[in-house]
Amino acid sequence: MRLILVRHGEAVGNDTGVMLGRQDVPLTQRGRQQALALREILPPPDFIYTSPLQRCCEAARLMNPISGLKIQELADLIEIDQGVFTGLTWAQAQEQQPHLCNELEEQDCLVPIPEAESMAAAWQRAKQTWKHLRKHEDEHCVWCISHGGFLQCLVSVVLGSDRLWGINIPPAAWFDFSVRVDVDGRFEAENVRWWQIHGFNLSLPPSA
Repeated sequence: MRLILVRHGEAVGNDTGVMLGRQDVPLTQRGRQQALALREILPPPDFIYTSPLQRCCEAARLMNPISGLKIQELADLIEIDQGVFTGLTWAQAQEQQPHLCNELEEQDCLVPIPEAESMAAAWQRAKQTWKHLRKHEDEHCVWCISHGGFLQCLVSVVLGSDRLWGINIPPAAWFDFSVRVDVDGRFEAENVRWWQIHGFNLSLPPSA
């Protein structure tokens, strides 16, 4: 299976550093242009999955190069809930939650954010997403349009990592993998012919 993981294009608030989480905002004009540019670059899909949030759904519609190909919303692709930080910039969060922000900056361990989804829960969602995706056939090309936070979890799961790696994933960036499941439903993990990274956190040119 060819697996393309894509972060939606620039959305309202991305350019000012707002922590959107599950706040449902549209793409900016630049984000729409980025989605159209991705349509011309990515290999044509057999399946398209998207987060249910409108910035991803809008990107998926603009990116879809095949008339009549159904775009499927997949709830597990939604962004990580930012809780009390939703809709705030970091500067605003420091004003409203100074003790929490200081703790986040000073502690080496994860500090729970009130009302937010835990990273452990997001990791489990990524595993469920991967379980769903790996049912596809070897010849399928599958696109998944999601979010910068959740894609960090999903990329780590696809790579078989036992930890979450911090990756700065800009709007409209994508990851391009070839993966395989053998006929018995088990992973064939040793053959690099089937397990390949074609592109990792690739970005459009600045003009896009």
